[in-house]
Amino acid sequence: MALQHTRLKGITHIGKDNITQNLKYGIIDFFTWGMLCIGGYQNIGRNPATSGVFGGDRTQLRSVTDPYYTDGTVWEGFRSDWVWETGIPTDNVSASPIRVSGVYVDGSFQSVSHVDYPRGRVVLNSAISTSSNVTCNFSHRYASFVPSDTPWFRELLFDSYRIERDFINTGSGSYSQLSETRRSMPFVAVEVVPRREFEGYQLGGGQWLKQDVLFHIVAENEFDRDQLIDVISLQNDKSIFLSDRNLMYSSSSFPINLDYRGNPVANSMTYPQIISPTGTNLSGRDHGGFRYKKARFMDSTVQSMGQIHPKLFGSIVRSKIEIIMGEI
Repeated sequence: MALQHTRLKGITHIGKDNITQNLKYGIIDFFTWGMLCIGGYQNIGRNPATSGVFGGDRTQLRSVTDPYYTDGTVWEGFRSDWVWETGIPTDNVSASPIRVSGVYVDGSFQSVSHVDYPRGRVVLNSAISTSSNVTCNFSHRYASFVPSDTPWFRELLFDSYRIERDFINTGSGSYSQLSETRRSMPFVAVEVVPRREFEGYQLGGGQWLKQDVLFHIVAENEFDRDQLIDVISLQNDKSIFLSDRNLMYSSSSFPINLDYRGNPVANSMTYPQIISPTGTNLSGRDHGGFRYKKARFMDSTVQSMGQIHPKLFGSIVRSKIEIIMGEI
């Protein structure tokens, strides 16, 4: 095809997600799913009740003051980022994660309006007394993978497992700030940095794009930090598929996994389904996926973040991500 000397290359529309956004969220989706496949979650169940190391009942929820709801309508767990995915391979896990079916109010089961999985909370059909004893079976992730451009006014939540202290006492201790401003540890913030290289791919067209990505690891202890260093750095030389977010947005089935409330939509798609091939196969059937380009982790290195707090352990894994781009 003749070169289009009057057109920009690689960009068709301003305002659409391009390589940077597809890369960042594709990596987050890959690690979020991959962590579940190796048991990176904890099931919190009522029978028998899951207790904390220092006491307390981890199934217990607390009332949330939310300006959009009447007090007693919204209840949250001791940790956020609950697991909504299903169909996780069982070869490396002993039990599948729990998807919330409802809550128990003073011992009696009750359905809910919806579940906000990212925030780790449920919204009841109607308000109840804020002094009610509300419990729930759920699963929370061991570590969250989030974009680094998440507003950094959020406060780190130390001792999230110490539920016996101030979790139930509304408006006290570490839980006194709004849940939107709290980030339970450990977590990894993924940053696509403004450092990029290009190399020719082949005679006649195409090129390699090599993009630096930083994984900012933040944990409360050395063990969790080291675990996440291993998880990320050991992906060196691994290839994954990214997802095409523009295809997702234009799809009639968008949103494809969680709606604006954080509740799974009907037939919600997990990472393996998202990166299945797009278009039609030889039998004329649509694969239904949103596959973008293949990316490969390269030249991964680890560096210390420095001790900035006695109870805060951090590190940075830098990886170079290699992607084959289209025609010149």
